[in-house]
Amino acid sequence: MREEEIQEQMFRAMFRLKRVNVEVLLPDVSCGELKVLKALRHHLDSGNSDEGVYVSRIAEEIHAVVPAVSRLLKGMESKGYIVRYADTNDRRSIRVQLTDCGVQKEQECVRILKNYSARVIRRMGDEQMFEFLNLFNRMVDVMQEELNETEKGDGICSKFSDI
Repeated sequence: MREEEIQEQMFRAMFRLKRVNVEVLLPDVSCGELKVLKALRHHLDSGNSDEGVYVSRIAEEIHAVVPAVSRLLKGMESKGYIVRYADTNDRRSIRVQLTDCGVQKEQECVRILKNYSARVIRRMGDEQMFEFLNLFNRMVDVMQEELNETEKGDGICSKFSDI
């Protein structure tokens, strides 16, 4: 197989993977909301959320900007998954806590996603899954290394402009 064919198939496969929309499995929860629920659940399970979690900490943990997290939280609050309140020591800082409804929703989503991934793994087979994951992780490592070594605007990406 020619290098160009491999490149084209690689990018097509990556784009196909990106378009797999597991969000359709989740009941009334977006992927962003699930990330927040999981981050808050982690704090709850570790005993670090008695006074809630700062919005900035959530943003840091889910690799998002504070304004985007604030928008997610507004919707989650209206659904009853979380409560937001001002910090008693600094009224400008907002803390967030999971509600019982939020805990139940996070558990439900995790159960659904585990069931889905178990079905995928069963169909693929353990051996093929391990082989795929090893190769995929190796590819991601190499891609990241190449990005780290490539300077913006050096022309390396120009050969991919028609993809």
